[in-house]
Amino acid sequence: MRGAEPEKHPLGRSGRLDRGGIKRALGVGLLAAGVMSFAGAADSAATSSSQKAGAARSAAILGAARTPPVAGAAHVMNVKDEGHLHSVRSSGAELVEEGPVTGTIPGKVKVSFDIGATISAKFTIYANGGGSISGHGGGALHSTNVYSTFGGSLTVTGGSGRYTHAHGNGTLSGAINRKTYALTVQAVGKLYY
Repeated sequence: MRGAEPEKHPLGRSGRLDRGGIKRALGVGLLAAGVMSFAGAADSAATSSSQKAGAARSAAILGAARTPPVAGAAHVMNVKDEGHLHSVRSSGAELVEEGPVTGTIPGKVKVSFDIGATISAKFTIYANGGGSISGHGGGALHSTNVYSTFGGSLTVTGGSGRYTHAHGNGTLSGAINRKTYALTVQAVGKLYY
């Protein structure tokens, strides 16, 4: 159905609507108020899921311009994952690593690290069941002879597929072999999706 143009009401000589224009404007206003009132009554009367679906269909049919509220997170998951990564490339302070992840959300992960006095990371986990989870984290870096360890926080900022609305936070820790750049990383936290 094409969108209707707003009805134009002719003005009289005084710059006001003539009698016919007033009646038409009043009729359109009453019709719009009735439609919105009916849609509002249908929404408030709908208490079961089937009634809500019927009210939504009625509102759509009547053309009520309403935006449904965004649903909250449908799932909450306590996550404990561990990744064993290998170096893909490095450039200056940036180190890109990838490898398998085991634990609550098994799959593969790709991480871009910025290594300095502290370590910061951007990551994407590609879950075996489909979808991805992305975020960032960082923390203090401690070095010994061969290994550097780090610990800090992580934040999940989004994803794709079943994790499109993913968000959450937790802790990030790990150890990197400074000779081979092999990395073991652990993530523990709460995921909402």
